[in-house]
Amino acid sequence: MNFKRIFLLLVPLIMFLGIGTMISNIQSDYADEVLEAHGLTNNTRYFRTDSDESISSFLRYLNKNYKNHQIQLHFDSNYEKKQVLVWSNHVVKSLPTETGRYFSPDDFEGKVSFAVLGPTAKINVLEAQNNKYVVLGRNYYSVIGTFKNYPQVEMDKYYLSTGVNQPTARDQLRNYRIVIDSTPYVISKIAKHYHAKLHIPPFVQEHHRDRLSVLPNILMLVTCMILGVVTNIVLAILMMRQAKLTHLHGDLFRNWVINRSARTLMVEGVCGLLAYIFLRWHAFYSVASVLSIVLLMAWLMNVVAFCITLYHLIRKDKKVVKATR
Repeated sequence: MNFKRIFLLLVPLIMFLGIGTMISNIQSDYADEVLEAHGLTNNTRYFRTDSDESISSFLRYLNKNYKNHQIQLHFDSNYEKKQVLVWSNHVVKSLPTETGRYFSPDDFEGKVSFAVLGPTAKINVLEAQNNKYVVLGRNYYSVIGTFKNYPQVEMDKYYLSTGVNQPTARDQLRNYRIVIDSTPYVISKIAKHYHAKLHIPPFVQEHHRDRLSVLPNILMLVTCMILGVVTNIVLAILMMRQAKLTHLHGDLFRNWVINRSARTLMVEGVCGLLAYIFLRWHAFYSVASVLSIVLLMAWLMNVVAFCITLYHLIRKDKKVVKATR
């Protein structure tokens, strides 16, 4: 009997590890999508235009007509294939950097453009007084960050901020592929204004094809939770059988059951804590709080299943005793 209980108490530990692993897989997949999108969402579309209008004029148009809408732009150069100009009117998704930081709203407001480099970007970089500068012709752009190296993502590009008053905004729109992230309504209105046809970027198409790819992880997560509930039901049944063998009655019986139950549930709680520590050390989580919340919920489900089963068995046993009298 003790070996059975020990085995059944190991099941919750396996369950907690399984739940944490599935959460890590889900968050890792999402993190990969964010990296591949360079911080853009699945609403993202792109268009091209033959307009001679400058980027600066385009940004003024957006500020005037869509000031209250969140918009993020990437201008992919037709000639400098590895260059991307970035602009946003809100706080952009902060991408993982090895050193420094990604762009903030203030970087788009001033008169000076800044650079963020991919780890394998082949660009002329000057180091002076412990600072790095991207050198493009006679222009110097201060490097504020370098991305982490992720093998699954193309990281040989370099990103420059742009804004109404920045030198990078002087070029014409016709020289860029304009990638825009906003609500579908805003995107369609802007494209219509420039008589442009919208296209879906490859990373969005890939995500649409694979949008159900997290289902196996979710199903495994639910399976682990169900396994934990079933295990606690079995533990409650075994405990009641063992309690009957003690031939205790009244308060002694009740105290024995309470003590054993509390000990069992505490052991499961320790298993959950150990799983959390192990997973935080060995697995990736973009939002660590989700792991602790889900593990806590799983443990509470186990507690509820154990207590309900125990309560049902005790009531059933009392009815049998009364019937025999």
